[in-house]
Amino acid sequence: MEELELRISGDWIDTREAAADQYSLSKHLALSAPELRALSEKVRFAVEDGVLEYKQAVLRSVFLTLEEEKYQALRLEELRAHDRPLAGLILVILLQRLIATGVIALPKDKDSAGVSTDNMDVKLILEDLRRRIKENPEFQKHPAVKNIFMQVAIYQKEKRNMDELLPNIKEEKQATFRENFQKTFDRVFASIRKNYADILSEENARAAAAQSREDLLVRLPIKSLAPFFNEQAQAVSRIRSTLDFAAQEKYRMREYLVRLHRDRDSMLGLLSRERELYRKLCADIGQMDFRTCAHQAASRFRDICARVLEKLSHLEEEPPG
Repeated sequence: MEELELRISGDWIDTREAAADQYSLSKHLALSAPELRALSEKVRFAVEDGVLEYKQAVLRSVFLTLEEEKYQALRLEELRAHDRPLAGLILVILLQRLIATGVIALPKDKDSAGVSTDNMDVKLILEDLRRRIKENPEFQKHPAVKNIFMQVAIYQKEKRNMDELLPNIKEEKQATFRENFQKTFDRVFASIRKNYADILSEENARAAAAQSREDLLVRLPIKSLAPFFNEQAQAVSRIRSTLDFAAQEKYRMREYLVRLHRDRDSMLGLLSRERELYRKLCADIGQMDFRTCAHQAASRFRDICARVLEKLSHLEEEPPG
């Protein structure tokens, strides 16, 4: 068994050293773009119990195979079929660890980046501003709102000048005359749209900040989960290394697999422990309905991991030839 333990230890050390970020970790586990996309979908479709549902599905499949070993000889293909799912599971668990430690930032569902208003009708912008001012007179004190109405005054003045001067302009020069004023109008409209975009971007930023404060994983002290995720990933890595070693050492395969099957309850117990840790963190922040809160935490981890996996799949795609 000494060779097996050396293999288990070495594999885990290599994985742990690659787990500083999601990119090196994904490369270390050698997951291709199609595999990452498929993994993202499997995680995303764990709708009943979040990330715990996905983990349980992978592990139950492994232990079902080991259960069959009691009654019939397993083919090597059956053992090796679990390698990629277990690699994916290790990746997901260590992504959770990176989320818990803040290496992977919690994403915002609302984009707080700038808002484009380049093609917006200025009349609609002014209608919206007047409606807002009617609902909240203080809104007209906003610097961007003041700038917009200053531009409106400029437009109105220039429009009056054009209308007064136009009848005195020779017909063959009227087109040029209008073009000159139109340049002024375009600058006014561009300024109005820019200031309106600033208002919308500011509002989006506030909404995103509020949403971030409401994000359950922001409110939960998830950093404390990092050691647990490390322990969980190490346990899964042990399973993966043992299956691979058993497939190579064919003459002692059954001995290794029986030994591994004995760890079934403790391994699945790590999932129950994860659920309890979620519940404890929920109770710590005063969430009385800690069962629902724990389910939401597992679901939130699911969503973020699926999103990260999708992004990783794009990075792994080979450029077209």
